Amino acid sequence: MINKRFIIFIFILFVSYIISFINFISNLNKDNITHVQSKTIVVITGSVGRLKAAENLINLNSEARLLISGVAKGVKFSEIIKSKSIDPKKVDLGYNAKSTFGNAIETKVWVSNNNIKDFILITDDWHMKRALLLFKNSMPNINIYPYELKSNFKSLREHLLFEEHLKYLIAHLQVIYIWFTN
Repeated sequence: MINKRFIIFIFILFVSYIISFINFISNLNKDNITHVQSKTIVVITGSVGRLKAAENLINLNSEARLLISGVAKGVKFSEIIKSKSIDPKKVDLGYNAKSTFGNAIETKVWVSNNNIKDFILITDDWHMKRALLLFKNSMPNINIYPYELKSNFKSLREHLLFEEHLKYLIAHLQVIYIWFTN
């Protein structure tokens, strides 16, 4: 016979998960209202729109620096940045990250090496919540300004949202790891 306390625990866990998921997807349809004058931009590789947004921002500020985190091994600057107006000396390609957690660590090293105090973080809206959780906990003294690219919510498949939400929950465990290693 199943213990009554166990059933209550499972019910509370299920309700907590549903509330967490609803909270997670509630941010997907909001407009991006970030207008910041940071001279530093970090973009996490993924969709082409992310790189285009980074190109647009760097073109608006001649002093801007850019880190593209999570670049595949062997990929060159000319294969990523299509704009001829962007100075390759102002762009760093990060080849070490294989995950969002890796992006946060790669960016932390880059920020530290370049004495950066703030940056604009570019990624998709469905990815931003997890990215900010990891980035802000990796670099608590750095101001991070989210630049969310709005997704076409209707085209996102439900399993992608559930998968991303699960990754967001797992990122909380990664944050605990960050706390212990700092």
